[in-house]
Amino acid sequence: MRLTTTTIAAMAFLAAPVSATLYFSEDGNSEGLYVLDTDTGAATNVGTSGVTGSTVGLAPGADNDSLFGTIWADTADINADGSGSTVVGDASAEGMAYDPVTNTLWGAINGSFFTIDTGNFDTKSSLASPGQDVEGLAYDGAGGVFGLADGGDLLRYDIFADIWSPIGNTGVNFDQAGLAYDMATGNLYAKGDQDSFLYLIDALTASITEIGDTGISNGGGLAFVSDAVAVPAPAAIALFGLGLAGLGLRRRKTA
Repeated sequence: MRLTTTTIAAMAFLAAPVSATLYFSEDGNSEGLYVLDTDTGAATNVGTSGVTGSTVGLAPGADNDSLFGTIWADTADINADGSGSTVVGDASAEGMAYDPVTNTLWGAINGSFFTIDTGNFDTKSSLASPGQDVEGLAYDGAGGVFGLADGGDLLRYDIFADIWSPIGNTGVNFDQAGLAYDMATGNLYAKGDQDSFLYLIDALTASITEIGDTGISNGGGLAFVSDAVAVPAPAAIALFGLGLAGLGLRRRKTA
């Protein structure tokens, strides 16, 4: 039997139980750290986020016990069990994404996009602008970062080419939205303050499905945390392949 990347990933996930959690940090609520049910959208409060402002970002932390988050004008290390948070730096971001393999933390605010130093949590370097006010970010595990802009446009940043490309409009007028990606399934989740629903977004087409009512009207940050070794889903692999093909064409034209 020929083992494809997808088959190997499926076998790995069947071999042992996988713990996966979608976290949400609510704008303007210091006790607003929630776990969202990815099947129904139902929210369960788990405790303290430390958030003191609006339009905050959230990303998986360096381990499954913590989360990176903004609270708003500062960056914080948030305990995933809701037991507290600690300010670790003064980088401001409306959206955050994290790659644990390279220890790269990205941030976005007011149309700018950058990396954040994970040593002192100051802005490290500026990257290509998405050209829109991207407030939700999520690392895709395959050389890219998804961005969800005000108004509902879904974009993808190619890490190697330092360029943003549009995927499509979701049809939902997202505002102050968080974005999170499950690399194992290819599920892209979003939650904003335009309504109280949790949404599922197709990473290839930007088409959207309403999952369910969270009961929370505010926006905030989203982060998907899994204890499994991440293997990019076919959707992310396809986007990565398209990005490489485009980069190769660009180089040939330049030559």
